[in-house]
Amino acid sequence: MDGNRIQIEEIRNRIDIVNEISKYVQLKPAGKNFSGLCPFHNEKTPSFIVSPELQRYKCFGCGESGDIFTFIQNIENIDFPETLDKLAKEAGIILKKPKINTHLAKLYEINTLAARYFYKQLKKDKKALEYMKSRGFNDDSIFKFGVGYASGGYQLLDFLQKGSTKFNKKELLDSGLFTLKNDKLRSKFFKRIMFPIRSSSGKVLGFSGRILPEYDKGPKYMNTPGTPIFHKKENIFGQYESRKAIRKEDLVILCEGQTDVISAHQHGIENIVAPLGTALTIEQLTNLSKLTKNFLFLFDSDSAGQTAMQRAFKLISELNLQAYAASPEPFADIDEMLLENPKLLKTLIKKKTNLFSFLFSKKVENLDSRDYTDIATTLKWTKKLLSEVKLPSLRSSYVEELLNRNYFDSENIEGIRRDLLGTNTQYIQTQTKEKQKKSTNISRQEKLLCAILIPEEISIPKNFKLKYFTDSDVKKVLNHIKKEKEVTREQLLKGDFKEYVENAIFNFSQIDDKEEIDTLYNLIKKDYYITKEKELKSKIAIAETQGDTKKSIKLLQQFLKLTKENTNE
Repeated sequence: MDGNRIQIEEIRNRIDIVNEISKYVQLKPAGKNFSGLCPFHNEKTPSFIVSPELQRYKCFGCGESGDIFTFIQNIENIDFPETLDKLAKEAGIILKKPKINTHLAKLYEINTLAARYFYKQLKKDKKALEYMKSRGFNDDSIFKFGVGYASGGYQLLDFLQKGSTKFNKKELLDSGLFTLKNDKLRSKFFKRIMFPIRSSSGKVLGFSGRILPEYDKGPKYMNTPGTPIFHKKENIFGQYESRKAIRKEDLVILCEGQTDVISAHQHGIENIVAPLGTALTIEQLTNLSKLTKNFLFLFDSDSAGQTAMQRAFKLISELNLQAYAASPEPFADIDEMLLENPKLLKTLIKKKTNLFSFLFSKKVENLDSRDYTDIATTLKWTKKLLSEVKLPSLRSSYVEELLNRNYFDSENIEGIRRDLLGTNTQYIQTQTKEKQKKSTNISRQEKLLCAILIPEEISIPKNFKLKYFTDSDVKKVLNHIKKEKEVTREQLLKGDFKEYVENAIFNFSQIDDKEEIDTLYNLIKKDYYITKEKELKSKIAIAETQGDTKKSIKLLQQFLKLTKENTNE
């Protein structure tokens, strides 16, 4: 084990996770665990559990989980080195200085210095400052986002080389701020308003530059190219400035442009970010999902905006996140809407609809539901869109919502439902609510019994027959314990059953009554026989209805054998 790992373990041993999390969350005892309101999403009923045994936490509402290091990273929105430094100080441990990648450190320094330089230049340049004021941006917003101005030429290079730190040609080129022409470095950005792109911890990674309206050379927006510290597909504008509001509101709003983000912040809507002028990526959504599972897409009202919405739906469906949508119509974008009607944004957020419904409404708004060609086009489009939804229950709910809109002829509803869901999907096989509830109760009984059987030293009573257990996770754990004979809880926590055992301890460790083992086992056994008898009765009835005497007799023999077995138990 290397020195750094040893120090991490030392910090973990010195700082109790319950005490540390109690600084941020009001925790109350819940058996062996502690519970409270999750700090990572809004909730009224506590679903956030902290286990002193595991020195870990888990929220059963939003899914956030981890150890003390993960918690501090997420709650403070800082990276691991910063977390390590903070907890080391609390634990009274002096960290051994890790080897610093000096090249990357220089790149961060160049970008930080450039951001300061651009900010000062904006204040000095009359035209650039007038442009920002004409867009409605005040001094506080300009300062908050560090907006600046790049005049181009050699001024930035001269500024950087005048400082105490001297940067070589490779460092300056790798920063993404310069290009090489005739073997001379010159600024990449010319006559542009500069928007710093910060990491989630606030480090300046690069810039997005908007050309001033009176100049028409180059694209409207230009981003820092990919560099050793900046990867466009992983970052998003406003991720640092908006992080706290996203957590507080348990919702992130995605718009198209940097000016949209700044305008929204200026009007009190701070849980908003924007992709960096390119198509949304799975990496960007994954990073944002650490802050919230709820996404509201509010892209521009043009056709490109609607296409971006469809791509967002595909990516959101892959991640099984909750997606909503709204449109700035009749305005082109959020920035324009806030200049004309500032109150409308809050109304749109309140009236948001789910993304699937939004996309469907946009698709059919100019189509005739009585025209066969339009109906066929709509169904083909809908089927393709729904094919992106991998979660069966979510796809099913979308279909039912769609069919309740009365867009399609009621006589064809069942055929349309089958066409959209497909014949082999698991959600076509419907179950009654009573059966679902009973199945859930049986599973809970089995999980509870399994949790009681996982103390420090694990053993399964000799009279236990594992055939009575129907929950697949429980069965796997118990089979493993029985097969290995001598198994400790620590071994299970380090092996393939880590997640299941953790969940069992989080959910059921408040029950520590060994006398309940026999009671629970008998209930599980009773449910097993009741379920098996019902299944055989049903099969016998079907065989008799079909006139299959041979099969009926065979099933009846199985039923009598099962009944006898139950009586003798």
